[in-house]
Amino acid sequence: MRHLPFLFLVTLLLLIGCGERGDASPTPFPTTGAATTPVGARPVTLTITELMAAPGLYQDAVVQLTGRLRKQPLVVCDSDLHASPAGWGLAEEGVLALAGGYEEQVRSLLPGDLQMNIEGRWRRWSGLVGCGKQAQQQEVWYVEVSRILSPSPLTQVTLTPGGEIAISAVTAVSTEASLTTPEGVIETPGVDEATPELPDVTVPPQEYPGDGESPTPGGILPTPSLPGGQTPTFGPTPGPGTTMPQATTAATTGTPPAGTVTGTVTITPPAGSPTPTVTGTPPTPTATATGGAPGQVVSKGNLLDELPGDFLVSNLAAGKIDSWELDIFEDEAIRLQVIAPPPADIIVSILLDGEKIVDRQNISPAGSAEVINDPTIPGEGLYEVQVSVNGGAATDYAVAVYTDPEFPVVLPGILISGTPRSAVQQAEMAWHYWFFVGNSGDDIRVRIMPSGNGDPALYLYGPDGVEIDEGWADENEAGEEEIMEITLPATGFFSVGIDEIDGNAFTYDLEFTLQ
Repeated sequence: MRHLPFLFLVTLLLLIGCGERGDASPTPFPTTGAATTPVGARPVTLTITELMAAPGLYQDAVVQLTGRLRKQPLVVCDSDLHASPAGWGLAEEGVLALAGGYEEQVRSLLPGDLQMNIEGRWRRWSGLVGCGKQAQQQEVWYVEVSRILSPSPLTQVTLTPGGEIAISAVTAVSTEASLTTPEGVIETPGVDEATPELPDVTVPPQEYPGDGESPTPGGILPTPSLPGGQTPTFGPTPGPGTTMPQATTAATTGTPPAGTVTGTVTITPPAGSPTPTVTGTPPTPTATATGGAPGQVVSKGNLLDELPGDFLVSNLAAGKIDSWELDIFEDEAIRLQVIAPPPADIIVSILLDGEKIVDRQNISPAGSAEVINDPTIPGEGLYEVQVSVNGGAATDYAVAVYTDPEFPVVLPGILISGTPRSAVQQAEMAWHYWFFVGNSGDDIRVRIMPSGNGDPALYLYGPDGVEIDEGWADENEAGEEEIMEITLPATGFFSVGIDEIDGNAFTYDLEFTLQ
């Protein structure tokens, strides 16, 4: 009995010690059950084509998408890196939907072109993207991923006492390393079960930046605008011989090595969506479609000679590649933008005497401009600009080109009726040209509201790229709104031009309705 108090005290001290050690041990961080969908917010199952054809319609909705993994290029900066929230995406039938979340797991553990099914909230984000002072304003539509439904479970992750996330294992989902497609089997690389090392990034500082910074979603977010008047771009375009990164699948033969996690993924598109056809190497952007010889190059003339103003509108035939000549003189740079209405996904190449300066750039999603921003070029000469569409569909498109950075020309995006654009920044001496598709007899209303003492004017341009005489608004004083209302005289790809009367930089909100 005399020893009972002593034993009780020892037992109590042991219990306290065990509790303290338990607090310091790693805590599981499950990826398979994170961020479940709130009650009442049922996910909308969409094809990627449906989503990108009307991105504003599903803003902030919870969506489920199925497609093939496309990892976005990374960048290393000598100065501060401003990253976008989307570091990867899913592709379907040549259309890409960007995604953000699970960056480390996706980049280090999953092979490119893997069939995936994800769930998350569809966001619109606007912010700086690029390196240091070269960073430029960009708009990004992306899925804020809350769950990776397939392949699942993706990884087992531990949270260390220091707060760092360490990938500890991969859970196998099957025993074969292949993608089963209607055309056969594509072998895919295995994933090591041991703790993987994140790959060293050796991309030069002037490459396109990768994505990964957390967004600030919610409500109507700022729309693309750049300090230099350019949108949307990731920085200086790669120089000669640089091939734009595209997803590939490494072929494997024989039996996967021991310790390799493998998996069989069967391609099952959502109901009502076309079934992808994959043969040989996973698809990269190509102009192939019915209605003409696949990839046939069509000469369109000299770009600068054909420009009626700051831009021109042209039509790309199905399965063709449009070729434009572009004269570049000494000390001039190439600054070129191409935009088309979704779902057309533009591809741009630049060549000099057959040498590829920009090789099939396809960075921006459908509905956003492909921007060629001052690539490294050998010097003056007669360059060739090639324009095609991922998947080879026919489409109207607009091309803007300028060589003097003091007078930038910007194609911020596509106007969607009923979807306002907020806090758009227009640089000093810049012009903005928004685009939309309209039919003869449609009534449009455009309202611009400047901040501060901005004094904007509105102009309407027809499908031929020429200003429509009755389409303008410049009646009020600086700091006041301008409204343009007009019935469209034709059918085609129209543009709304915005100018600040005194050439000053300013910020504006824009509303557009079409009926």
